Amino acid sequence: MARWTEVRGYTLIFTQAGSPDRYARAALVRKRTLLGSAYNVREARAEDSSRSGREPEALGMGRMLSWRWLSEGEAEELLSARLRTLEALGYGVVGQGEAEVEDERGAWDWLRELVDRQLLRASPESEAAAAAGATGEGEGGEASSPAQVLRETLDTLKLEPEALLEGLSTILPLDEQSLREPEREQLEALGPELLAMLLPVWLGHESRELRTIGERWLALPTALFELEAEQVASWAEGPGTLARSLVPHVEDAGLALLGPDALVHLAKVAEEPRMRAAAETWRARLV
Repeated sequence: MARWTEVRGYTLIFTQAGSPDRYARAALVRKRTLLGSAYNVREARAEDSSRSGREPEALGMGRMLSWRWLSEGEAEELLSARLRTLEALGYGVVGQGEAEVEDERGAWDWLRELVDRQLLRASPESEAAAAAGATGEGEGGEASSPAQVLRETLDTLKLEPEALLEGLSTILPLDEQSLREPEREQLEALGPELLAMLLPVWLGHESRELRTIGERWLALPTALFELEAEQVASWAEGPGTLARSLVPHVEDAGLALLGPDALVHLAKVAEEPRMRAAAETWRARLV
């Protein structure tokens, strides 16, 4: 079996009076596969109680930051992001001249650009232009929604939850703790457009940690009322964790949230049985 080979790595040290020196090693690694080269980022930690100034041998081991193989570009982005995180925690690169400094472009600029593009697609002006340019029935079927494009892109990259939260906290007007434990102030800071884009990403993610974060945002009393009723109804019609997460909200406040016509329609077309039952209960009340 092919072994991982280190392509480039950086050793960082955190020193504090009265405490052992703490070392971290972040490295871009590669191995040969039948399909070509595969990449990842390996991180190792170690302590030196003697404060000898020598790198501990344990830095030769470590864990991979991504559970899947990455392309070289993806691994470079991940390594850059990890170095920035370690430096923010107080680590300094041993032999600072070895570090590559990226002054012109931040590690998460690609994520900011992706989100900005999808926000532009979701704007009323963009939707109107797309509708005006549509002809016939369209051979390509329905276009993916901005939230779906963002989710599919992030699914392809397979970022660890911590890395995704780090990236989002870098490009959004919220720090990581606010993303994890939102309150009304954070909801106002995020805004309805970003909320509509991120809820499907969080609630549809395979990570339980990110789904829990999505549920916390969804549990904010006014969160769903910040969104267009048509958007919420569209989510409620579909399958999956997003629709299932909406069931209690439709049960409690479906009429105010969606309106009578949408509830009648939802009772006919909802793919999740509990959602269909909740809408049917409201429909029966309205008869």
